[in-house]
Amino acid sequence: MGQKLLYGIVLAISCLLSSPAHAGPNLIAYIGGEGALYTVQADGNGKRKLAFGELLQTIAFSPQQVQRRQDFYSWPVWSPDGSRLACFHVTADKEGQTAGFYIFDVTSAQVLNSYKAQGLEPIYAYWAPNNKQLAILMGGVGPLSLGLWPTAEGKQPKALAQGVPFYFDWRADAQALLVHTGGDSDAKEGHSVSLLEVSSGKRTTVSRSPSVFGPPSWSRDGKWLAYGDTAKEQEKTALMIAAADGTTPKSVGTFPARITMEWSPTQSQLAIASSSFPGDPLIENLQLVDIDSGKIRQLVKGNLAAYFWSPDGKRILYAGRKPNSVLWTWSIVDVEDSKIHEVTDFIPSRPTLLVFQYFDQYALSHRVWSPDSKHFTFAGSAGTELHPAVAAQNPSVYVVEAKAKATPKSLADGAVSFWSPQ
Repeated sequence: MGQKLLYGIVLAISCLLSSPAHAGPNLIAYIGGEGALYTVQADGNGKRKLAFGELLQTIAFSPQQVQRRQDFYSWPVWSPDGSRLACFHVTADKEGQTAGFYIFDVTSAQVLNSYKAQGLEPIYAYWAPNNKQLAILMGGVGPLSLGLWPTAEGKQPKALAQGVPFYFDWRADAQALLVHTGGDSDAKEGHSVSLLEVSSGKRTTVSRSPSVFGPPSWSRDGKWLAYGDTAKEQEKTALMIAAADGTTPKSVGTFPARITMEWSPTQSQLAIASSSFPGDPLIENLQLVDIDSGKIRQLVKGNLAAYFWSPDGKRILYAGRKPNSVLWTWSIVDVEDSKIHEVTDFIPSRPTLLVFQYFDQYALSHRVWSPDSKHFTFAGSAGTELHPAVAAQNPSVYVVEAKAKATPKSLADGAVSFWSPQ
């Protein structure tokens, strides 16, 4: 009995030591230059191919340019517990495009769920907080449609809601979505903010006069929700904070026409950036709004394209354009003292530019920071490869230490990358 027990312990330890390191958490998922889905450790070790593709070029974003059969994966998104990866897959040829959704088990690389059909146009996916389903936004002729997948019958997701544009956030219990959509005939200028119950599809209107902003969102503790509303001055936006069910809304500040907002992951604080020009892709005047005190404090003044809270809530990473240059700069601002540290110059890949364009939505579902808030990842060109042509045609995946004047480390060829939540 004793020898058997000892043998069992030795065997168990041996199995643990021989298990691939990439099976654990703290991994980066990326799409390689040939269109395959990979995971890799932050130091570049443990590189693993989860799914195969043939080529990832402009085809990933312009299917009508297909000249021959092409096969690729795109837009990996981690489940909140880090155990699974969801990804879109597209096969395209002269006859048309067949798209699919896939969910992979990260440890075994097995496909847990899949669905594909001709004519699908998946745009964006966002895991429910309970790790059970994805809300998938799909395009096509007419308005965007939102469906939940996997379905019990293994069929295409049924449209839960439609609209153009369409932004949303999951509630922590995964039973409801907070949505900001166009196409509401009863709302001012056709836009509204509403609560959408997942099981019944029932919608409860929160605002019929939203301003120019992206996704409304719940605070991380689930107590509050935030959205932008048209202020009395018409050309201004009122930041509205309401109870979690949308009741008792109140304005906590007025900002220029367009705003973006991101909740702190640890406190009742909002990072708000604004722009006086709704159509301008760049935003300005990043400010911190403390919900409890109502105080508003300046963090960054100047043009920036996207910003992302660190998981520990102490810093904000942001990307800005250099004046009169093709170069961009990653910078970090410390939330407590507003000190700014320039990290590195870079040029984003095409998919990374798309993340920037809709960063306030992607920040809810896709992570660029490492779980310990010490590093971040991006795809494009940097260092000795700093050139627009490289970023466009042969981008790399980088890991960067979150400190001033850091040197990006190239891990692999890749078009877009995201870090696991844990």
